Amino acid sequence: MARSAIALLGLLLAGCAGPRPPEELSGLWSAGPAACAAGVGVRFRAEAIEAVYDDEVETLFSQPQYEIEERTERAFRVRIVYHLPRLGSGAGTVGAHGVLILARQEDGGIAAVAHTLVDGLTGAARVRIVNDPASSLLALEPCGAHPWREDLRGRVPA
Repeated sequence: MARSAIALLGLLLAGCAGPRPPEELSGLWSAGPAACAAGVGVRFRAEAIEAVYDDEVETLFSQPQYEIEERTERAFRVRIVYHLPRLGSGAGTVGAHGVLILARQEDGGIAAVAHTLVDGLTGAARVRIVNDPASSLLALEPCGAHPWREDLRGRVPA
């Protein structure tokens, strides 16, 4: 009986954990080799998408929900729904969320191909056509070894 209760509790706690990001997004992602060498970049985690620099971590997008839209040998596309931050002086409920779509690029990096803010109460969507900071921030390449950047023998192509 005690084992059954412990097993049930374990299942319930596992269900409370946030969804994990796809394994393709694991590790540190940066804007280039110099940023990778300095340990500066973005990490995709279950509880947040974080900016990492020196010994500091800053939350960019909280409570992301990852949904893979396409996963093939040559293509990868993930939809990320995230919560907007709550401001102390604002309303009790946010009512809005953001939607990012990241896609694999030819060079083995990722980039935001769409970014939308959706009002949860009215359903109205705001799409930025140019100068979206999230789109420029999320044009990234993986730091270290990554399957998208290696040939069949596990070596980085010259």
